[in-house]
Amino acid sequence: MVREDGADNIGSDKIVGKPILRKAKRVRRVQMKKSASEPHTVAEAEAKKMRAVNPAQYYRQNLGQLGFGDPEHALVQTIKELVDNSLDAAEAMGVLPEVTVTLTATEKEYEVITNRVKDGGIRKFPIFKISVEDNGCGVVRSKVAKAFGKVLYGSKFFSFKQSRGQQGLGVHAAIIYAQLTSLEPAVITTKTETDERAYRVVLKIDTEQNKPVVISSEEVPFNRPHGTRVELMVAGDYTKKVESFIKELSLANPHAELKFILKPTINGEERVVHYPRATETLPPQPKEIKPHILSMEPGALLEMISNDRCCKDAKQFLVKHFVRISEAKALQLLSAAKIPSSLPPKEIDIEALLKAAKEVDIMRPPLDVLSPIGEEALRQSLRRIYPDAEFIEATSREPWSYRGIPFQVEVAVAYGGASVANDCETVRPGVFKAKVIRLGNKCPLIYDSKDCLLYKTVKEINWRNYKLPQEEGTLPLAPMVIVVSLISTKVPYTVPGKFAVAYHDEIHEQLKLALQALGRMIHSYVTHRQKQEHERHRQSIFQIYAKEIARDLSLLSGVSQEEIFEKLMETVKIKTRPPEKRTPQQQEVQKPKGVPVEGIPAKLPPQDRKLRERSQHTLDAFIW
Repeated sequence: MVREDGADNIGSDKIVGKPILRKAKRVRRVQMKKSASEPHTVAEAEAKKMRAVNPAQYYRQNLGQLGFGDPEHALVQTIKELVDNSLDAAEAMGVLPEVTVTLTATEKEYEVITNRVKDGGIRKFPIFKISVEDNGCGVVRSKVAKAFGKVLYGSKFFSFKQSRGQQGLGVHAAIIYAQLTSLEPAVITTKTETDERAYRVVLKIDTEQNKPVVISSEEVPFNRPHGTRVELMVAGDYTKKVESFIKELSLANPHAELKFILKPTINGEERVVHYPRATETLPPQPKEIKPHILSMEPGALLEMISNDRCCKDAKQFLVKHFVRISEAKALQLLSAAKIPSSLPPKEIDIEALLKAAKEVDIMRPPLDVLSPIGEEALRQSLRRIYPDAEFIEATSREPWSYRGIPFQVEVAVAYGGASVANDCETVRPGVFKAKVIRLGNKCPLIYDSKDCLLYKTVKEINWRNYKLPQEEGTLPLAPMVIVVSLISTKVPYTVPGKFAVAYHDEIHEQLKLALQALGRMIHSYVTHRQKQEHERHRQSIFQIYAKEIARDLSLLSGVSQEEIFEKLMETVKIKTRPPEKRTPQQQEVQKPKGVPVEGIPAKLPPQDRKLRERSQHTLDAFIW
C-alpha cells in the first residue's frame, strides 16, 4: 500500500488501527458463517422447515377427519363419542347401562367467517354445554389425566375385541374441539366401585406436546356407586340430526336406559326424551382374541416382530401371537414359506410368510367372540319406537370373516303405521321412500350414507321381487324402516370419524343374503295383507245384497229374514276369512295329488266333495 506522499504503507496497523481491523475480521467471519448456513437449494430450504408432528397437533389441524369439521357434525359427534365410551364402560362391568345426556345452550357464541352475504360475512353458533353421565366402571385416579388428556392413549387401540370405539381418538378430539371453539377445559368426574368419593379433574390438552394440563383436581360427592361424568363446552348447530341420532342409538341398544335432557335455545323450554330399556337381558360379552394372520398388513407384521421380546424362533412366534395357529399348522405354514422353524423372528421373510398364509388352509377365526344385538331384541326395540307398525321382523346371518376378521350382519324392518311413515321421506302425498338405519358395532352412522356399503347394498336389492315398488337405483317406495347392523372386532370404516363402512366382498355378500331373507319375510306379509284386503272387499260386496237374499230365502223357506241374514253373515265371515299366517314348522307337508284326504279323493269336483261332506242339504249347502 502506498501513502499519499508516495511512501510505502509500512506498519499499516499503526495507520488503520488494531481495533478497526479486529472488528472487520469479526464482521467478515459472521458474514461467511451466515452465507454458509443459508440454503443454496430448494431441497435445503425445505429441509430446514421439517420437524416431527405429534398426534395431537395432527388432529388439531384435521378435526374434520374425526367428525368435527363443522358445528352441526361436531355437536352430534361429541354426544356420540361420549355415549360410546359410557356404553362400553357399563358393558365391560357387566351391568345394564344407564346413560344421561344433558345438552344446554349458553349465552356464549362462536363466530365463523363465511362468504354468505345474508350472514353479513359472519355466522354465529351457540356454545352448548354437554354433560354425559353413566354407571360404568369409572377410571382409576392415576389414569384420568392421561386417559382424557393424551391423544392415542387408551386401552382400545391394542385390543382385538368388539367395541364401539376402536382407535381411542373420539373423546380427545371432542376435548380439542371444545378448547378451540369455547376456550373452556374439560371437566371429568369419575368414581370406581372401591372409591368412597369421586375424583374431579379439570384439564386441557397441550397439543404442542400431546400431554394433559391439569388445572385442578379434587374429591367430590357422586350420586352413583360407580360411573363417570364428562362435561364439555362446544360450539354447535342444533338440527334434527341430534334427535335422529338419539332415537337410532336407543334402537341399537335395547338393553340400555337412555335419558336426554335437551334445551337447544336459551329461552326455550327444557325437554326430556326418555328411552327405557326394551329388554332386561344384557347381551353376551364380546371376547378378546389374538389377530388372524390373514388380517395382517406387512408393515403391521414387521412392527409386531420388532416389538417381540420373548419368542426364540419363528414357530413359537406364530403360535404365540396368532389365532388358529397350532404348532402343527405353524410348521406347515413355515414349510410352505420355505422358512426354517428355528429361525429367529427378526429374520422372517414377511412377504413369503404372508403369501404362504393365503395358500395354506388356515381356519377362520373363532366366530363366537362377537356380541350381536339379537333378533328378538331388535324386534322389541322396533316395537318400542314404532308402536303402531303393522309388521316388524328381524333376521341375521351366521358369523363370518373378512381378511381374517370376524363379523356378523343383522337386519330388521318396521313396515306401515303412522310412526314409521313420519320417519320416512315423503315423495308425494301418500307415497313414502323407505328409510335406512345403519349401525356399526351398535352405534348409528348418520352421515355419508352414499359412501357406505350398508346403504349401497340396500339400494342394490331388487325390492320389486318382494312386491315393493321401486325406481331404478333407489330405495323402495314404501312406508318402511330398514335396519342394517354390522358388528365386528374391527369394522372397516372409511375414515377415523366412523361415518361409513368400506367395501369388502365378504361383508357385501352376507349383507345381500340377509336382506334377501328379510325381503322374503316382507313378501309373505304383503301377500297376506293383499289377501285380507281382497276378502274384505268380497265381504263388502256381499253385504250390499245380503238383505235382498235373506228376504227372498225367507219367502222360500219360511225362516225369519233376520235369522237368515245373521246366518248369511256368519257364513260370509267363515268363507272369506284369509288363511292364518303360519311358521314353516306349522305348515303341513304337501301331499301328492290323487291321495285321499280324510276319505275324500283329492280330485273330486268341488260340488261332489260338498255332497260327500254332508249327508243332507242344509242352508249352507244351498247357499254355497
